[in-house]
Amino acid sequence: MCIRDRVSTQSTWGLLIQGRKMSENGMIWQQLRKLISIVDELSDIGLQKYIQLPRIATLGTQSSGKSSVLEHIVGIDFLPRGDGVVTRRPLELRLVHLNDQNQKPWAVFDEIPGEKFTDFLVVRKKIDEVTDKIAGVSKNIVDKPIVLHVYSPTCPDMTLIDLPGITRIPLKDSDQPSNIEEITKRMALKYVSDRRTIILCVIPANIDLTTSEALQLSKKCDESGLRTIGVITKIDIMDKGTNAKKSLMGQEVPLRLGYVGVKLRSQQDIIDKKNVQQALEDERQYFAKHAVYSTMGFGYVGTSTLSNKLTKILYTHIKHNLPEIIKEINERIKEVSERLTELGTPMPEEPSEKLQMAWSMVMEFCSNFKNAIAGKAISHKDRKERGKHMQGGAQIKMMYYHLYKEYSKSDFKVTEAYDDELMSNAILTHEGDSMPGFPSADVFVSLIQPQIEKLKLPAIDLLQEVYNYLEDLAGTIQQHCFARFPAFGEEIMEKILEVMQEEREKARYLVESIIDSEQTYMFTNDPEYLINRTDIVPENKPEKKEEKTGAGPGEVKKEEQKAPLAPAKEKHKDKEKASLKKSSKIFVLELRTRLDTYFRIVVRNIRDSIPKIIGNFLVRSVQNKLQIELFKRLGEMRDAVNRGFGEPPGIIQERKALNVQLETLRKADRCLTRDPEIASLIGSSDDDLLYELRKETAEEKLSGKPKKSERELLDLTPPEMPQESPKTATESHKEKDEQQRKEAAAVPKPQHPPMQPQPQAQNGVPKPAQGPPQHPVPVPQQQPQASPPKQPPAKTNLFGSTAKKQNNIY
Repeated sequence: MCIRDRVSTQSTWGLLIQGRKMSENGMIWQQLRKLISIVDELSDIGLQKYIQLPRIATLGTQSSGKSSVLEHIVGIDFLPRGDGVVTRRPLELRLVHLNDQNQKPWAVFDEIPGEKFTDFLVVRKKIDEVTDKIAGVSKNIVDKPIVLHVYSPTCPDMTLIDLPGITRIPLKDSDQPSNIEEITKRMALKYVSDRRTIILCVIPANIDLTTSEALQLSKKCDESGLRTIGVITKIDIMDKGTNAKKSLMGQEVPLRLGYVGVKLRSQQDIIDKKNVQQALEDERQYFAKHAVYSTMGFGYVGTSTLSNKLTKILYTHIKHNLPEIIKEINERIKEVSERLTELGTPMPEEPSEKLQMAWSMVMEFCSNFKNAIAGKAISHKDRKERGKHMQGGAQIKMMYYHLYKEYSKSDFKVTEAYDDELMSNAILTHEGDSMPGFPSADVFVSLIQPQIEKLKLPAIDLLQEVYNYLEDLAGTIQQHCFARFPAFGEEIMEKILEVMQEEREKARYLVESIIDSEQTYMFTNDPEYLINRTDIVPENKPEKKEEKTGAGPGEVKKEEQKAPLAPAKEKHKDKEKASLKKSSKIFVLELRTRLDTYFRIVVRNIRDSIPKIIGNFLVRSVQNKLQIELFKRLGEMRDAVNRGFGEPPGIIQERKALNVQLETLRKADRCLTRDPEIASLIGSSDDDLLYELRKETAEEKLSGKPKKSERELLDLTPPEMPQESPKTATESHKEKDEQQRKEAAAVPKPQHPPMQPQPQAQNGVPKPAQGPPQHPVPVPQQQPQASPPKQPPAKTNLFGSTAKKQNNIY
């Protein structure tokens, strides 16, 4: 093959590859346009009121150049200009790209329906007018967004929100409050703390990045750095001999999505009425001719670079968040539908229909009351709460289990309250003047009755505890069933309490009767007691014989030898006392055993009987009588139902709002299910950023880490952004240089490496190689010629694939 043919073949392959890349690139932009159009349609439907959608929000201090950046992205000069605070209401820009380059752009305000503006000087005036209408003319700041749709061939497809800048000190002679800094920070947090919002962090180049308040706030809200893009403005007004290369390359404060530098119009350019298109051309010329920025390669500077980067990141975030949005829509539809079912249909007009509705609500109450006691869930909310604690009949049953629990222990003895002397005196007292040695049954009765009396109070307390629970349960269900008619519900509740109190008194009489019968009439058929504790004379163990001292017959014991001879009369008295003491001890022991055994039998009997009485004559009886008594009450208050059976205004408003929300959710659901290609678009994962986002979401679900509160976000200082003491610029630069020398010597791998473009193609979009770094301090960079360092074996991530170790995502 000749050289000419070889060159011709190489050119043909080059054209084919270039055409294929252009085709893939065009397909990506078509998919991007489709997804962004879906998100815009969801916003137009009104889904943003109930579910957060992917968007881009600017974050920066006052006069950092946020509005100018947005104008450069849109390609049209239309935002208000002035000194001090200019953006006083959030401005939500919904940009729609027009394919026809010759078509004239136009804008539409949501607050001015039916009008289409083609003159963007008029658009600027209208922004001022709608701002003053809500925020006033004295520079006050209000969190009520202005929604502006811009259709232009110069803008990309995306949604941008221009937030008021963080303001530290209120302006003189203005309506700004003294806590304006807190107000502007809270307003910014409302947007940037949302996980579906991409943060466009705008930082002037003439300040130190480590002292940037916007960067600090973004790092607190986005710890992983997967949704923060840095934009360095005022790059052309830095001191001579300095440049922002280190900042752009992430060598000072790294961002995973990197930084983009832009050159905006100066105040003199605005006075000279230089339009945005001319400013964009000047920006291209400035970066192309600059000694440092022209060597940095593609991906670091320029508004076109920023627009492409934002578009692709927004596309990835939409792909990541749409499955969650679809899930939230379905869950919200279920919750709203259930709440509408609870609220019921609107109030009828005819008296007969009103009475029929009242009957239906009473039947619903009685059914729910029975189901709650039977352990059946009565609502979706009740089903969620069932796993947290016991309810209904299970709760009542647990109350039964605690009755007389302390008396049922195996080691409990009721006679521990009596000592032997007291029991001996009781035996002697009830013998009276009768023959000794025959104890009276009255002794047993007198000792057991006070102990049985102690059982009455726990039984009455249990009855009252069950009643209180039934009353609370009835009140909760009454509020649920009669929420639409609270006055009518209160009258029904009065009758419910009347029935419950009546049944409680009946049950109380029976409970007291059971205790009284045990206390006044002693009897048992217990086999253990009848067999072992009914002998007239208890069986005694044989006494041990006295030990002898070894004296033989006729010999006198040593004690008797030492003791003087007692008279026979005194010996006889001692024997009588010993005999009485011995018999009394035997009777006390036997009496103690019989008291403990009988009390245990009584406790066992009434511990079963009391719950049965309460369950049957209170719990079951209330369930059976409620419906009958309530229907009787309805017949008595027929006229009152016809006169005052109406809904409170709050219920009417809630039903109306829920119907609007349900219709919005259903429209959003139809929008997402209309195109079958959407499922395939959001299911693909050929993007490193999408991979990282899904990995982060899975790790958050596994860790269960709670979301930071607004107070924590306002007060905490993240470790990545330390507060430095005031230093001179020279000292600050010396410390940075010294730190970079140490890093270069140790060659560490940063935890969050800067997001720099790689000379690799991704999704059909080629990434040019970066230029050599222009910095006096040697910083380790990736060289295309060097062989890649050996990496440890790749670990499989949560999704079953191998994680890629790269220095950037875009």
